[in-house]
Amino acid sequence: MTRISGRDRHHMLGAFAAMVFVGLSWGANVPVSKVMLLHFDVVPMLAVRTLTAVATLAMVLVLAEGVGSLRIEVGLKRFLLIGLMMSGFFVIFTIGIRFSNPISAAAVQVAGPLVAAATVRLVTGMRFDPGFGVALALTLSGGTILAAGSLFGQGALTLGGGEIVVLLSNALWTIYSLKAQAWFDRASQLHRAYVASLSALGWMVPLSLALVVMGWARSPFVVTDVWVWTQLLLVAVFASAMGAYFWNIGASRLGVAIASLWVNLVPFFAVLWSMAYGFMPNVYQIVGGLVALSGVVYMQWRKLQSMKR
Repeated sequence: MTRISGRDRHHMLGAFAAMVFVGLSWGANVPVSKVMLLHFDVVPMLAVRTLTAVATLAMVLVLAEGVGSLRIEVGLKRFLLIGLMMSGFFVIFTIGIRFSNPISAAAVQVAGPLVAAATVRLVTGMRFDPGFGVALALTLSGGTILAAGSLFGQGALTLGGGEIVVLLSNALWTIYSLKAQAWFDRASQLHRAYVASLSALGWMVPLSLALVVMGWARSPFVVTDVWVWTQLLLVAVFASAMGAYFWNIGASRLGVAIASLWVNLVPFFAVLWSMAYGFMPNVYQIVGGLVALSGVVYMQWRKLQSMKR
């Protein structure tokens, strides 16, 4: 039997703690983004969030590693692509939230690890985890139960149409995660998050300005409500900035596929945060989410069993 050293145990506990933070912060992102979209247009809001995230990560990076760590040494092509993937995910995910109920959006995200596993398979050729087929069947069953809410006249409370967009955005985030680990040499996870966010800002700001100038979006600065701005900046710091950093830690130590299983904490916390914002779940959302979650739990259990052999 192979003994696990104290250093390895500490390494794994740090990864688990990082993923709990990701679940808590990204869970808050779902209902907060839904509320913020009542006041802001998608791209200008994301530009402000990304700017705040970059400023936060830069400050933390300087304090932790010095001013020299702000240098970009990943190469122009990779720098542009890593930000394009991150900003693309932000836009697609937020559009999905815009057209969905936050409880339902949280519920369908339990299938995120399956999308991530399929994406890893396509990109890297890595085999599916044990139990993937059963997990997929249970997840699809959970989605059917969610859809049943619409069939029985509770569509306003169940599916808004954007839930599938939220789910499929996991594929783009998985590709970003794989490249964030592969394209840097020995850079820290904090530096990787900073570089990706800075590149994303380079894509987001020009797009936002263009949309505002053409009259297709409102400037975010027409909003003067202090409470609204406080919510926006808090989710930018904790979800966009620190959430991305701690995700990189988990992905680097656990692997993208395993870290994606921990993203099942996001729906749990998202439902709790959504209730705090006045979005109450109905029976279809609860049952559908639990059935879908059972599929991923089963896949994780099968993987753990295979590792013991």
